[in-house]
Amino acid sequence: MNNEKRQTTFLRPEHLAPIRSLTLRAKGIVEGLIAGYHRSPYHGFSSEFLEFRPYQPGEPARNIDWRKFAKTERSVVRLYEDETNLYARILLDKSASMQFCSTTAMTKFEYAKTLAAALAWILIRQRDAVGLSVFDNTISNSIPPRSTNHHLKSIISLLEQLSPSSNTNCAHAINRIAQQVKKRGLTILISDFFDEPEALISSLRHLSFKRQDIILLWILDPLELEFKRDARLKIRDVETGEELMLDGETAGNYYHTGLKEHQNIIEKACRELSIDCTMTTTDTPFLSAITRVLEKRRRLF
Repeated sequence: MNNEKRQTTFLRPEHLAPIRSLTLRAKGIVEGLIAGYHRSPYHGFSSEFLEFRPYQPGEPARNIDWRKFAKTERSVVRLYEDETNLYARILLDKSASMQFCSTTAMTKFEYAKTLAAALAWILIRQRDAVGLSVFDNTISNSIPPRSTNHHLKSIISLLEQLSPSSNTNCAHAINRIAQQVKKRGLTILISDFFDEPEALISSLRHLSFKRQDIILLWILDPLELEFKRDARLKIRDVETGEELMLDGETAGNYYHTGLKEHQNIIEKACRELSIDCTMTTTDTPFLSAITRVLEKRRRLF
């Protein structure tokens, strides 16, 4: 088996799900990705975290962190916020619908927060300032963009504490973030997007107006994409608790029609707003979504 195949296999959710530590999951994904792209077009990867940057010949010697030099004999300069390449914000949906799982792999939320941790790790290694905002019907947690190793630990620590709750108001969260944005940057929105499309599109337009390049990572369970049942079903809304008995075949046809219409509306708006939209399922290797983000980042430089 060649290196690319080994790396792709290792990134599969069912192999990472037994690992409880989100730090170890993210580290495995990042190291697997870098190993798989040993001739990568994604420039900027570093062999260490960038809380410090290398001293450049010609800079004033007073910029050197002499305390760090005494410990490591390496000439480095403290990396400040204004020296970052890119400002990136990750918006993560933790509404109750994200806890759904029909496979032996991960719930949508476990998949989404593992993806968020890996993306934060990769972007910070490329001198990007990364922030995290978590929402259900409102923004419950928010960490502003920074680019240090300590900051990455704060992001992963928050992600490890989270669990799905409440109903969804994706549009409200996006509008709140748009109001706070001061600098041009990259916004990565990770959600199942089970929300009113008109309100969602309006909020995406608001965020785009604030000079944000936007990526939607649309996370679904495989059953949500290929819903097929012959027997009668009891359907329960995980966000409201409401229950309904339906004929399986009728429910499947109705669901697919509704999902396709919902998908078409959002994807059409994304094309009009020049927003990248990638749909993936929780049994898909993480490589696909991460590569999409890295390609988007590369186009910004």
